[in-house]
Amino acid sequence: MNRLLAAAVSAAVLSACSVTKPPADVSVELPATWYASPVAHQGSPEQLTAWWGRFEDPVLTDWIARAQTQSPTVAAARAQVFAARAARAGADAQNNPQLSAVANASRGITDPTVPLGTALGAGLQASWAVGLWGEAPARRGSAQAQQEAANAGWHEARVLVASELAQLYFGQRLCQAQLAVAERDRDSRAITAENNAISERAGLTAPAVAALARASGAEGSARYRQQDEACERQLKSLTALTAIPEPEVRQRLAQAPDLQALLQSPQMDRMLSVNAVPAEVIRQRPDVYRAQRELVAASEDVGVARAALLPSLSLSGSVLRNRLSGGGTEVSFNTWSIGPISLSFPLVGREALQSQADSSVARYEAAKVAYAATLRQAVAEVEQALVTLSGLREREAASEVAVAGYGQSLQATEARYRAGLANLNELEEARRLKLNTDSSAVALQQERINAWIQLYVAVGGGFDPVNPSDAIREPS
Repeated sequence: MNRLLAAAVSAAVLSACSVTKPPADVSVELPATWYASPVAHQGSPEQLTAWWGRFEDPVLTDWIARAQTQSPTVAAARAQVFAARAARAGADAQNNPQLSAVANASRGITDPTVPLGTALGAGLQASWAVGLWGEAPARRGSAQAQQEAANAGWHEARVLVASELAQLYFGQRLCQAQLAVAERDRDSRAITAENNAISERAGLTAPAVAALARASGAEGSARYRQQDEACERQLKSLTALTAIPEPEVRQRLAQAPDLQALLQSPQMDRMLSVNAVPAEVIRQRPDVYRAQRELVAASEDVGVARAALLPSLSLSGSVLRNRLSGGGTEVSFNTWSIGPISLSFPLVGREALQSQADSSVARYEAAKVAYAATLRQAVAEVEQALVTLSGLREREAASEVAVAGYGQSLQATEARYRAGLANLNELEEARRLKLNTDSSAVALQQERINAWIQLYVAVGGGFDPVNPSDAIREPS
């Protein structure tokens, strides 16, 4: 017993040692203290849906939730989360002492002096692989980091699906607005072509001018058909993404709130006008958080691989209740044992273990480079989105001036036409100029929403440009 106690004390002393591991973080030019939550929306699907709910469009929020339940990408990311949880549970089981219930039975002659008999036994058997060099916490830390990385990947998939659905949804709404502009343009060109055809038959218009009007009318009709096809393709994509029958999709779109009124509201103007994004928001991007946790896992794996090159200690023991019967006698008794205590050191095959350690170091170096690159890419994407939004604001101001100017020109031409001072061709030309400007304004709205959604993805989702203090706070 004294020797067993001495061995246990020695094991405890050795457990205080640990193998050297590379740093689990790398120096990157970003703030040292972060106040953002680990991932956007605190990783909650409910908060993600609530965030999109500020558009006050129940169709949008309902379809985002439906798209996430039907997305194979989200389902695959969820499966990876459960796999990481299983790996974490396996690491905990491997590090902790093992206890099993055992039972055995045998019948035969084991000694010539003993008659035929039966032996029965049942009890508990324990074993423990003692981590002398810190490999147990390293193994646990690696599994925990992998699980957190998988959680971030799951949320990243949800954010991407939400942004894809929102982009398609707003694109479909604005496509219908663009289709209405194209329809008015088609009708205007048709009126001009008909007017020139009548004038040509009366000998008042040259055939070449009438042919040009007919060509313009055909062009307007083709443009309308092209726009209608684009809207139909978007509608099919929405149906596939949400797994909702197409008739229901059309019905829900018809019942959706007025998009133009929403986009022109002061709240949406503030949300779509982003001047800057705090640097702390970069940390909440799921891919940045995942890359950082993968770096931690790679660092812990180096420690586990290096520990495999060092001596290992294992303990075992058992407590059994035994029963022997034979030759008319029967006896029951208890047995227990502590040991053996095994200390092993790899001698043959160390080249393979060293290769595994070198491989883990190489994976750590790759994870370190990937983490730094992910941070740089995140900053670049945010800056690119901000540049796009800034340019769109300037273009939008110019577009408003153009829409107002061509609108006044159309009103003046209509007044001249009613007074007999302008012909129908002049009126239709003024109307087409106005319609072209309206079409450009709708396209600019589409670009602005797309750029804003790109910024939403670039910051990982969840950033509130109206109340940034609500989105960037120290997690409880």
